Amino acid sequence: MLNQATTYDNAFYPDNVYGHALELLKKHRPVPTNRAEISIHLDIGCGYGRIAEPLQKELGLKYVGVDADTAALANLSARGLENHKVDLSSTDHLLQVLRDISNGRSIASITMLDTLEHLGDGDAVLRCLSELAKEHRAFLVLSVPNVTHRDVGLKLAFGRFDYTSDGLLDYTHTRFFSETSFKQTLEHCGLYCIEKNDVRVAISDQHFPDTHPALSRGTSLNRLLTSLRHEAEENDDVNQFVWACVAGPLMQGEAFIAERQIKRPFLSIVTRTQGKRMHSLIEVFTCLAGQTCTDFEVLVVGHRLTEDARLAVERVIEDNPEWLRNKIRLVRVDKGNRTHPLNRGFEEARGQYIAILDDDDTPMAHWVETFQSLAKDHPGRLLRASVVRQDVVTVNVLDKSGVRATGSMEQMYPAEFDFVDHLRGNHTPPISVAFPRGVFHDLNIRFDEDLSTTEDWDYMMRVASIADTASSPAITSIYHWWVSDQSSRTDHPTHEWATNHQRIFQKMDEGMLLFPKGTSYRIRQLLDDNDQLKGKIATQEQMRSELRATELSHVVCENDRLQRQLTDQAMRHELIETLRSTSWRITAPLRFVGRLKGGAPITVRGCMEMSGDQLHEALSRVRSSRSWKVTSPMRRLKGMA
Repeated sequence: MLNQATTYDNAFYPDNVYGHALELLKKHRPVPTNRAEISIHLDIGCGYGRIAEPLQKELGLKYVGVDADTAALANLSARGLENHKVDLSSTDHLLQVLRDISNGRSIASITMLDTLEHLGDGDAVLRCLSELAKEHRAFLVLSVPNVTHRDVGLKLAFGRFDYTSDGLLDYTHTRFFSETSFKQTLEHCGLYCIEKNDVRVAISDQHFPDTHPALSRGTSLNRLLTSLRHEAEENDDVNQFVWACVAGPLMQGEAFIAERQIKRPFLSIVTRTQGKRMHSLIEVFTCLAGQTCTDFEVLVVGHRLTEDARLAVERVIEDNPEWLRNKIRLVRVDKGNRTHPLNRGFEEARGQYIAILDDDDTPMAHWVETFQSLAKDHPGRLLRASVVRQDVVTVNVLDKSGVRATGSMEQMYPAEFDFVDHLRGNHTPPISVAFPRGVFHDLNIRFDEDLSTTEDWDYMMRVASIADTASSPAITSIYHWWVSDQSSRTDHPTHEWATNHQRIFQKMDEGMLLFPKGTSYRIRQLLDDNDQLKGKIATQEQMRSELRATELSHVVCENDRLQRQLTDQAMRHELIETLRSTSWRITAPLRFVGRLKGGAPITVRGCMEMSGDQLHEALSRVRSSRSWKVTSPMRRLKGMA
């Protein structure tokens, strides 16, 4: 369909589809076997062919354009470029038409850029190009717009699908492509991608209206949806897929999803093992053999197994009943830290749900059944059952190893999953949860392999934020706590655990979290409790402050009292010393006249009963008395002596 609203005359730029296509052409151009032979480049749906001049200059090939647009072909002719008018909607004789255009010349390469999406029967055109490429041993560069660019998806999530005159949603497009559907279409037509050089655009022509909360980069909604979209596939900013392809056999089957729902077991059980606890692995299989629900598969992920350990694991698998043995697959993983085997196991899992059952834990008979019951009532959620912890050690009896409990079972973990509590630490052993398949396989939310410990907590929180949780109070498993044997606690030092915890906290703080229903009430409770606690602390601080003030006042008063006592004692001592002095005694006759007039004498005995004011007054009287002044010269002489 020709576009009446716009002209596809786009200039060549190194960073647009022409520039990216030319880079692939330069990288994969064949070495000519006969330099005298004329080699051509065939550009299907060429439009104005703005790649022509750079291509001829860089590759030394003769450019030949093919299109149905008369104006575009006239422009090519004016530039001295070979061109042919071909209606690509008529595919019955297209292959022969293209053969005739080559006219005995060797076709070195073929491009069809941003054309396939306009064709009514694009598959037929691709099959012709595949056959032509086989005949000439040529390679192709093909491009199509990416309908799954995040700008399109963000708007579509809220009901907007805006056709435009050109661009990602050009109104003349008859077909839309994702990366997966483009690959399926090509392979169905006998074309196989050997390299990609996609055009990436952070803000596409569909980034409108810029006030839309899903598109505005400053909004929480945009951050959440963008982060999820990018994690699901890293092509979220691809504007056009630009792929170099070679011809091959037609892929059998359909180019579309023929089967909407695939028959899957309910649960995939991922069991990590290093082959060091074979007695525990035997117990795991024994427990699985006794499950009341057998709708499961088992993936034993052997991590860095030695040859002896591999043989031992295979023997243990082989010793199971046939029905169970047929459910078990051994997946060998020879690299990565302890987190990598989880990603490999989850990749291989076919179940609707995926559970982690390490080789040292014990599921009870209703373990799978409880998960299945939860899934029926809460499809798609993270499933969680109750678990008990038990201290255990390895013992050897008659040269055979076994597990012995050293304590009773303890219900240390809450029956209900509390998202807020789990923001601080993990209260859910991995054996007690089952993860919905789609989170890993559709959203590509994977275990963080930068974490050497606590990877299960980090993954569980990211899944719970997206999928929510469903909990059962039923105790379905025993989480073994190794008292003295080797475990992750002994393999990794304390500082490593602390570092991983801080890494998880940082991820929570920097990312976007969806809180489950009821969390706002939980937060209000915590805030109310916090306010009450702050009030109690403030009251206690006030009481302490008042008590300190009272105590300080008491100390000041006591200090004043003691100071007065010391002052009084000093004055009393001075007065007594004065009364007992020679100068005071020899002037007694002078004071006799005063006593005859009725004055009371100041005595040593009387001093002992005087108050501070009385002492001060008495001392003043003595110092100002005539008898004290008369003897002043004598005291000075005594002092000189």
